[in-house]
Amino acid sequence: MAYFNPFRPAYVEDPYPILAALRGQEPVHRSPDLGAWVVTTYEHCDRLLHDDESFSSDPAHASGGLGASVLAKRAEVPLGRAPILGNADQPDHTRLRAIVNRAFTPRAIADMRPRIEGIVGGILERAPDGPLEVMSGFAERAVVTVVLEHLGVPEGDREEFREWALAVMRARAEGGGEPGVIPAAEAAREALITYLGARVPSERTTVIDTLREASAATESITPDEMAMLLVHISLAGNGPTAYALGNAVLNLGAHPGTLQALLDDPDRAPAAVDELLRFDSATHIVVRFALFDTKLGGRSIRAGDTLYTVIGAANRDPARFPAPDTLDLDRPDNRHLSFGMGIHFCLGAPLARLELEVALRAILRRYGRFKVISMTRGGNLLTRGPQAVVIERR
Repeated sequence: MAYFNPFRPAYVEDPYPILAALRGQEPVHRSPDLGAWVVTTYEHCDRLLHDDESFSSDPAHASGGLGASVLAKRAEVPLGRAPILGNADQPDHTRLRAIVNRAFTPRAIADMRPRIEGIVGGILERAPDGPLEVMSGFAERAVVTVVLEHLGVPEGDREEFREWALAVMRARAEGGGEPGVIPAAEAAREALITYLGARVPSERTTVIDTLREASAATESITPDEMAMLLVHISLAGNGPTAYALGNAVLNLGAHPGTLQALLDDPDRAPAAVDELLRFDSATHIVVRFALFDTKLGGRSIRAGDTLYTVIGAANRDPARFPAPDTLDLDRPDNRHLSFGMGIHFCLGAPLARLELEVALRAILRRYGRFKVISMTRGGNLLTRGPQAVVIERR
């Protein structure tokens, strides 16, 4: 009988054998413990990510009281009714994505390479000699700095800007239950909108300048929507990108032959990034909600049902990837799902890929054929990565 418990220590340490067994027994599995469907084949996960007419990213559509609770919470908090890009359905998603996409064009991202190299190099230069704690000592600092640089937030404003963004998201997550949460979020909303209006234009393409230009051109975006876009972009990808780098370091350390191949030819780094993302995705589960009664893999899905799209399982599906448990830098047609698919394909995917490439090159230059000397597992149900991982030169 098929069973799924993602909280068991064995699953947290290595979910892939368990997911392979579940995929073989019941690829669309109803978990009574989680109150959700667990989907583990590439084909079915790909459909869930592409079919935005049948499945929503917005938990407001969930049944069982969750949807009503989400809507009630949004009604009481500042910026609660402003759509979050990652959860928004059509037509809001297309309208907002079209505006902010201008800051994520290939040219805009390519122009970020020197800045990312400077940020990454600066952090590593300040690191002490000897072992490196990759997560808090490097990855987390680098990804936060890079995204704020791309937003167009000057270095002197970044700490305050992060406080505003965190105050808004804390209110959306917690509602008005905790004293001070709502007033802090309201003050943050006002500060963000004021900041948008007062920001001096940059000489390069930044997210803030893109939003200001859209507003000045009287496009259909409100101040609250602009503020929420800034909050979402500044926070949403930081954890997964840092985890992706942590996973990459762990898996290269566990595969010394692959690590040596990358040391021998650092120009393989872009392909290595995609294969490392496929092999051990930081985005482990993406949640979808059925908009109406439908079928998936022969199972009857009810309107409002929650579906766990298990990216980690899809990326190891042998029906899509030959020898999926092998880390192969030469893997052809590596169309993994780690950045999603469809309309919600990760906005920041090009930036994340570039960050990971630059960071891996920098680590290899400094630490060479490194070894992992300790690791503490982090992550949660939806994300997978280390809380801490320490490496040193061999």
